[in-house]
Amino acid sequence: PALAGWFGVHHRLSGAHASPSEVGSEMIPTNVGSRQPETSASAASAMLPPAAGDYEETVGRGVIDAPVLVHQSDSTIIYGLHTGTFIKVARDPQPSQEQITRLLQEQNVAAFLPESVRKREVLGISDYNGRTAVEFKWANGITIEEWLQKVDRRSDSTLQGEDFTVRVRAAMAIAKTLADFHDNGVVYNSLNTRDIVLSPTEEGYSATFIDLSRSVIVSRDDFSGESIDKVRAKENDLRTLGKLLYQVFGGSLEDLDPARIHSDYGDDGFVPTRKRGKHQLLREGLPIYLGSLISALLDHALLSTGVCYSDARDVYHDMKVYVDDASGQLGRIDLDDDMMTSRLRLPQNMLYGRQAQMSLILHLFQTSIEFGNVPQMAMISGCPGSGKSTLVDQLKQPLIDLGGCFIEGKFDKAMRPDTVLATALDRYFGGILETSKFVGNAQVSLKWRIHDILGSTENNPFLEMLPNLKAWLSEDSSQFSATQSNDIIGMGSSGLAVSSQRVKYLFCKLIGAMASRSSPLLFLGSYRDTEVNRSHPLLSKLNTMEEQGVTVVDVKVGPIQKEVVNTMISEILYTPPSLCRPLSSIIHSKTGGVIMFILRFLQTLNADDKLWFNMGGKRWMYDLDKIRHTEIQDDVVSHMTHQMARLSKDMRMGLMFAACLGRKFPSSVLAKATKHEVTDAFTQTCIDYGFFQLDDVNVYMWQHDQVQQAAYELIPKNKQDSYHLLIGTRLYMDTPDEKMKDLIFFVVDNMNHGVALINDHDKRTEVAQLNLQAGEKALSSSAFQSASEYLLAGISFLDTESWSTDYDLALRLYDAASEALFVVGEFDTLVSVSLYLVQYTTNRSNRLCDKMTIVEEPLRMAKCFEDKLNLYNNMIRTHSCTSMVENGISTCLSIISQLGEDFPTEITAEIYHREAQEVKRLLHGKTKNDLLSLPTMTDSNSLPCASHQPVGGDALPESPVVIPIAVFRLVRMTLRKGMCNNSAFAFACYAGWLVSDPVNDVEAGYYMKEPWQAGLQKHLTAFEVGSQVGDMEYAFTNIFQHYNASLFGCGHDLSVIAEAVRNYMQRAYQCKQINLWKCLATLLSHDLMGIKDNAFTPHFTEETCYQDAKLNKSFAVCRGLVHKRKYIAILTGDVLSAATLYDVANEYTLGSIALGRQIHMMVGDFVDGLLGFLLGRKYKGTEESTKWMAIGCKCLDVIKGHERNSDWNFANKMHLLEAEYYFCIDDHENAVASYRLAITLAREHRFCHEEGLAEEKFATYLMYCNQSDAAL
Repeated sequence: PALAGWFGVHHRLSGAHASPSEVGSEMIPTNVGSRQPETSASAASAMLPPAAGDYEETVGRGVIDAPVLVHQSDSTIIYGLHTGTFIKVARDPQPSQEQITRLLQEQNVAAFLPESVRKREVLGISDYNGRTAVEFKWANGITIEEWLQKVDRRSDSTLQGEDFTVRVRAAMAIAKTLADFHDNGVVYNSLNTRDIVLSPTEEGYSATFIDLSRSVIVSRDDFSGESIDKVRAKENDLRTLGKLLYQVFGGSLEDLDPARIHSDYGDDGFVPTRKRGKHQLLREGLPIYLGSLISALLDHALLSTGVCYSDARDVYHDMKVYVDDASGQLGRIDLDDDMMTSRLRLPQNMLYGRQAQMSLILHLFQTSIEFGNVPQMAMISGCPGSGKSTLVDQLKQPLIDLGGCFIEGKFDKAMRPDTVLATALDRYFGGILETSKFVGNAQVSLKWRIHDILGSTENNPFLEMLPNLKAWLSEDSSQFSATQSNDIIGMGSSGLAVSSQRVKYLFCKLIGAMASRSSPLLFLGSYRDTEVNRSHPLLSKLNTMEEQGVTVVDVKVGPIQKEVVNTMISEILYTPPSLCRPLSSIIHSKTGGVIMFILRFLQTLNADDKLWFNMGGKRWMYDLDKIRHTEIQDDVVSHMTHQMARLSKDMRMGLMFAACLGRKFPSSVLAKATKHEVTDAFTQTCIDYGFFQLDDVNVYMWQHDQVQQAAYELIPKNKQDSYHLLIGTRLYMDTPDEKMKDLIFFVVDNMNHGVALINDHDKRTEVAQLNLQAGEKALSSSAFQSASEYLLAGISFLDTESWSTDYDLALRLYDAASEALFVVGEFDTLVSVSLYLVQYTTNRSNRLCDKMTIVEEPLRMAKCFEDKLNLYNNMIRTHSCTSMVENGISTCLSIISQLGEDFPTEITAEIYHREAQEVKRLLHGKTKNDLLSLPTMTDSNSLPCASHQPVGGDALPESPVVIPIAVFRLVRMTLRKGMCNNSAFAFACYAGWLVSDPVNDVEAGYYMKEPWQAGLQKHLTAFEVGSQVGDMEYAFTNIFQHYNASLFGCGHDLSVIAEAVRNYMQRAYQCKQINLWKCLATLLSHDLMGIKDNAFTPHFTEETCYQDAKLNKSFAVCRGLVHKRKYIAILTGDVLSAATLYDVANEYTLGSIALGRQIHMMVGDFVDGLLGFLLGRKYKGTEESTKWMAIGCKCLDVIKGHERNSDWNFANKMHLLEAEYYFCIDDHENAVASYRLAITLAREHRFCHEEGLAEEKFATYLMYCNQSDAAL
């Protein structure tokens, strides 16, 4: 803030304040009512003295009868005239020519300078008693000399706070006026505290130069070097400005080295460069930034170094930068040990030149809040070291300030990808523990929501992945119920807890729990665009997400501009920007503006003694010529590797070993890996150099993965595998068995790199065993992706003898690998893993290079059938997910046959009815409680038989009754042997069979009596349960049933259904449930709303889906598409298309003895009835009419049968068909009654689509009867 308050100055006629020049300083002789700046009148205003007198009291209100002596010096006298102006004359009655020349020069300079330049206003040259006189006006304000006397008296010695800001603004005013002089071709040549007058302005101060007698007029071209004398005169102005500013900032000229004040120029125009650090220190308490500025002015003779000023305008702008620095970073005063030893320390997480990117992302976040139902994603891309992670770090606090919860994790080559989200969430809850982000009701509410998701915190395997969450939930846990949630454990066939899909589900639930119901999720991702080309899977995935409705915004983070580099270097070196510009220009050209490269290059210059801290000048200095000729590598990694290679042997060795340990490692692991070959100070030195950062107690992390890569490249490429193997061996040998589980990943990760160097069979077996241990640990923590990599690596260490020498190891590796591959959805790898294994194989048997499946060898080498069951199970699940239903059912039948279950190969009507009767006999007399009380199946032979019964999917085309027989067998097995996992599904399928033709026993089937709307929520609950235990096929089957009923049977809002189905389609596709993804796509109701959007993808349309399903015999998809098309054709009045689709639909009927009908099939009978009566009327009197009337009547009979068992679901449909029938036979009375009843029942039973359809049909009938008014 500028100096505030009343601004005045005391003036006495005594002639004090003699100027160092011939002409004395002039001070305003009257009180000046100056404009009061808009700042506080605190300490700043107290620094200025009030006026102790004014000119009016002395000379009579500016009117005098005779000249009054105002001031005199040894050479000049100043008089005040009655006109209110003043004159200056030589004191000697006969002045010398030099004295006259100076008086005339003042007039010439004043006339030469424009009015905008602040100088004393000279009115002209006149004669006073025969002597040459200069007439002028007084300059309003206070001299620097008096101003400093008052300021110094009232301020402390620390030069901090408002006092110092006032000083800087005064200094800015002086520099600005001097710059105006120079810009207009004048060298002032007389800067001192007595010849400059300050006056307040809105911006701060203005400075007026009053004595112009020593000023020199030069052309602007003269400043370019054509006239050395005039250039030296300007440089002298700048050096004198440095002395003056030092006084303004509270310093004394006695502090300065006399050589720096009065140094003479050498023959070449410059003073020889002195050794750094030998100058006397500037005043203590002066900020380093301003010390650099003053030092650069005082040392102007060092122009050849490029670290000085050549323009006063630059001085002004640099001080303005200091004043405008809101962060206060430039106000640093203290010199730390690093500066005193001339060591450059770089600050962390610096962000420069990214304001546009930050604004874009913050705007995106605010948009996502405003439109929370639109998924948003920002992908930050840039080259390595461009500051992508720093940008995200800087976004953290603004996003939190906007009400966001910020959860972050970083993927890199050394970190297992499936642990990143767990680490991110755990770190977030660790922050809650430390900062108490959620307190009071907010904390209790969040804990309740999380407890609802996870259940008890005791023995919860999911919480073992999130220890900080567990600790937080355990605080005051007594207020929460200790019941175990059903969401926790999902057991695969190998008995491994918490499936991959379950973990993803819980993570999503946790993130949702942290926000309110209306809070959106904004995903920020970043990647290196130098590593991602157009064919990269990432871009393909992003394109797919955009097609699925996700808004993806690309945020480019490129190299920073030259001016931004200058700002960054200025703040790092606490040096004014103008002084840094020559250095920053060279650095920008050499580094291309890549931030990380810039920082590392600065460190290199400092280490090479080309950038150093000058203690005398209190500023950083640099040798511009040497820096210009410094060679630099093409990329930051090569550059850092080159610099690391210059370190000591111990440092290089430690860096190489640490690089092999990954992105993060405990100090104890590093100590074991290096065998204490590096000094104890190694880690601290790495932190000082910016290589490491402390992530936790005794846990270190590389500052950037590019730094780790640079250290890794210190190892010759032909020795990298050897280093890894050495480290893995050391860790393995030095770790007791009971502690191996803590270091297993470090051991195995390094040993696997050295696979080509391990040839001994026993050693390879040992490493395979370690990979199994690592894989099983990864599986137990639900890190399935990592588990699959470890297990496949373990398989690569096996050889042809392993099945005979290490049978259990081989079987466990293959079993666990097939499980992990299935869970992560790597179906292609599960089918063919040859390419994956080759990368782990060198000089191995060619058998691993041949195309093979992960299950082929264990199925061939297993000692007994029981050892094959888990592999078979994963094969079947893979076939089901990839629409290879026929192969899956065939495998099931083969398995149960080998288990001794006699499953008929040819199913006749007699066999079919015998199987059905046997189940009925076993169920006879049993109540619901009897079934619920059945024991758990324990028979070792029955369990695998029950698990592999083909009770799901489409029937085989050549044998459509396979699935009903399998259902009968499983129900029968359950009744005899007890309940298993598949029993509930078998009973549900059996109920479906009971309500179908020809049985039609709805009473026994029970569920068909309920309103269809009542079952919708149960399907959603089933989806949640399936997601919780990782059974995504079961989950999405229920979602299909839910929206199938919503669309065809329950009359829900079509737009809501379309949006929900699209969201579930995305999830099904992500979970690689391709068959169910297609089924869900068939339900998308865009075309029902008259919207022709493709429900699939741009390259996969509804027609291509139908043809693909038909080719692969996926009849469920075919049926769904045909019935939907027929339904749409009827609703839109496209009768001919509906007739064609009727014939096509009959190709996909389930048959009279197959499994029960789904809702869209039963609604299909209703639609067929409408079609039959419509075409019966259309072709009335022809054989075609007879055919279609028969179809309509048949469908009416079917619907009547359904209505007898469930009037809620079918009464309105039956009455509408009856009305259409009466329409055909011209029974007007019954037609009207039936139409009205159909409309009423549809409305009462909440079938809104069918209510509209009945209204439309009734209107058509009334139009037929010429009752247009009633129809409308």
